[in-house]
Amino acid sequence: MGQQLDPDLPVRLGIDFGEGTMVIAVDDPGRDYPTIGLPKISRSSPGTTAGSVVHRIPSIIRYEGGCIAGLGEEVVCEGRETDPSAVRWMRRYLFDNSPVQVPAGNDRMVRYGDAAGEFLAGVLSRVMTQYPEGADLIFSIPADAPNEYSGWLDRTGRTAGARSCSWANECAAAAIGYGISPAAGKPFVVLVFSETEILATAVVPEGPVTGGVMGGGMGGMRTLGRASVSTGCHAVDTWIVQDVLARLRLQESEPRTDRIRHILFREAERAREQIPLEEFAGIAVTDTVQGKTYTTRYGRADLERVLEEHGVIPAVQQVLDRVLSALLVRGTDRSGITAVLLTGAGCALPGVQECIQNCLPGIPVHADHLLDAVARGAAACTAPSRAPDRITGSYALRYWDPVTQEHHYRFLVQSGAPFPSEGQVARITISAAYDGQTHLGIPLCEIAGGGEKACGIELISDWAGGVRIAGPAQDTGMPSETVIVNEHTPTLLEAEPPAKKGEPRFECTFTINRERDLCLSARDLVTGMLVKLNAPVYRLK
Repeated sequence: MGQQLDPDLPVRLGIDFGEGTMVIAVDDPGRDYPTIGLPKISRSSPGTTAGSVVHRIPSIIRYEGGCIAGLGEEVVCEGRETDPSAVRWMRRYLFDNSPVQVPAGNDRMVRYGDAAGEFLAGVLSRVMTQYPEGADLIFSIPADAPNEYSGWLDRTGRTAGARSCSWANECAAAAIGYGISPAAGKPFVVLVFSETEILATAVVPEGPVTGGVMGGGMGGMRTLGRASVSTGCHAVDTWIVQDVLARLRLQESEPRTDRIRHILFREAERAREQIPLEEFAGIAVTDTVQGKTYTTRYGRADLERVLEEHGVIPAVQQVLDRVLSALLVRGTDRSGITAVLLTGAGCALPGVQECIQNCLPGIPVHADHLLDAVARGAAACTAPSRAPDRITGSYALRYWDPVTQEHHYRFLVQSGAPFPSEGQVARITISAAYDGQTHLGIPLCEIAGGGEKACGIELISDWAGGVRIAGPAQDTGMPSETVIVNEHTPTLLEAEPPAKKGEPRFECTFTINRERDLCLSARDLVTGMLVKLNAPVYRLK
């Protein structure tokens, strides 16, 4: 583990909190950003260079008696990772805001989001004990993370005792971790082969990524295309287990198979990691009840056969083709790609890198830090996140112009706006589009590239859910890329009694709080009642 070089400065830790595993790297340039190992919680995996080791923490937490009974590797070693009281793949369920709860014992039920927080805080608390002078945490954030994820990381990190928390775009962190410097406007592709999926993302830097420092923090990367399939390393390990069981002439339903299954899964994972480096791996599993040991030799040809039977390489080709198609739609062909960065243990599987090189001939493919590139890049990122008190995105309300028959935009928040805001950032009046309208919406868009300053206007919700202007039409069509950010969590104003067409119904004011939430206060102009008071609409970037 890297040691603090200057006792007067806090150490910097890069955190890659993945769905299946977590990697923590230390900003210790003299030792090439080593990863942190924690006794009983982490496992050591061979790196992609001779003699190198990467410490990984399985993202698993188990409960018993209403309390935490195990974290990471200790849950796996006990063979309890499939227990009803164990929680895996936490980040995925956290992103989906899953309502599922798991039994923790003593009549306690735990939501996935709470389990993820307890796991992350538990791991980080143990790390913090090794840095009494404090530590700054830089978390990597994937492109599909919900907007509130960064705030959740901040709260969890500070609960664990972090001196400060910031974050970096995951694709930018991978670039920094590989030591490349993609120029602004030059796209590159990051392919992730993780425990649960194969994911390809094409991104373009909006600012320079030079000298190991990402300029612009979270706002520095724009996603051009994403594609994924649900094949992952966990599925590959399952297929290896099935193959070995058939070779050993053991049936899936046998009691002895159930007794050795969790050990066999660990052996399958070890073989998957070892074979690309050593061609063969010995598998040995002991049934402690019968006292019998089952052994076999598993080689590269066996693994390649399993991958072929289950179409793994075609799956890699599929996600690449879909991303390349997305780039073509945006006017960029494969010749414009500057680099391909590989992350995830699955990228070491036979045939994966060859498939990528055949698909993108002549384009540099980086594969020297499959397991730790993102964590290394986060630790090395000296300009993470955003300015501490500024909004990096620009946001507008979308409205329908009946004359031009297209949507236009009116800005509420400009890039660089301070938060919390000093008073209101915008004031509008909403009117009904038809008689009897009971719900009026607030369609909020994020605008790439900025725009004009906001001003007070009156908007009318149309029947299709859009908003059109009722005052002076000063805005024009917006050429920049726009994304409706609250489509899945819409903000609706309920009119009771129902509104009349054209009647000004709600006076709305917007502010930005300390958590970067755009907040709405709305008064019903007919009843005089305050129907919303500082209600969060969306957490701004």
